[in-house]
Amino acid sequence: MNFQRIIFRNHLKTTAVLMTYVVIFVFIGLLVDIVRINAPSFLLALKELLTFQIIPVVTLCMLIAAILIICICVMNFTQIVLNGSEYKLVDPSKVMNQTERRIYGILKDIIRESGSTFIPKLYIIDAPYINAFASGWNENNSLIALTISLIKKLEYEEIKAVMAHELSHIRHGDIRLTMCVGILSNIMLLVTNSIVWIFLGSNREKGANTARTILLILQFILPIFTLILQMYLSRSREYMADSGAAYIMNDARPMIRALQKISADYASTDYSEVDTNPTRKAAYIFNTSETFSTHPSIQNRIKSLLGR
Repeated sequence: MNFQRIIFRNHLKTTAVLMTYVVIFVFIGLLVDIVRINAPSFLLALKELLTFQIIPVVTLCMLIAAILIICICVMNFTQIVLNGSEYKLVDPSKVMNQTERRIYGILKDIIRESGSTFIPKLYIIDAPYINAFASGWNENNSLIALTISLIKKLEYEEIKAVMAHELSHIRHGDIRLTMCVGILSNIMLLVTNSIVWIFLGSNREKGANTARTILLILQFILPIFTLILQMYLSRSREYMADSGAAYIMNDARPMIRALQKISADYASTDYSEVDTNPTRKAAYIFNTSETFSTHPSIQNRIKSLLGR
């Protein structure tokens, strides 16, 4: 696998995603500024705001907010994705129990076999469902989290395949894409919905009414845009991580068995209300959603692993 090409491509995607959301935040700010000044002409007001003939107060605030959100997310992403769950760091410098020694040993095996030069932090999440995810902005602050149910219900080779899958996400540099899309999307939609309610009243001038109408339309368009973006990015990255796991282990069968067991467990038990963290749900190795899922189906993932 050409990891450098994959990493470079994912870095470009991450930059594009960040820039897209910044532009959307700024556009929303411009629309609010047009409503705020009660502009008679939409296009003229847009020109005056962009050329600073009129100070775009809300636009500048939205730009600053977008940059701050990105910075806060980068610095605190571990806390964001682990929030709301009972989790424990597996720390090799402290006394570990049998389960911790077992999975940390598997992690070290994967690191050695993959030739990786870093060791991500390893967390155990106290959850009844079988799942796992990777997180972090780069290799230096990366982590892999496994639910206790996954550790108990999967065999050694299957846990190893899951860890190899998550390590591949880190090596590919695609976990920051999930972070950016997951967090920025939710904040953007919250801001848009709040602004629409604040400026719901009608204005006398035509330009302001046009801007208000666009804000109302965005309230319906942006969730669809976000969903399509999540589907595109998440589905492609899952296929790559599955292939990465098979590449590291030199065998696709453990990954296939792990996916089959995880899928079967979710099919037999309703876990839909267990985890409500939207960022973490998008990062999991398995997503339960059937309609408009951010993950490809298990059947398609297995076909891809089999080279069909």
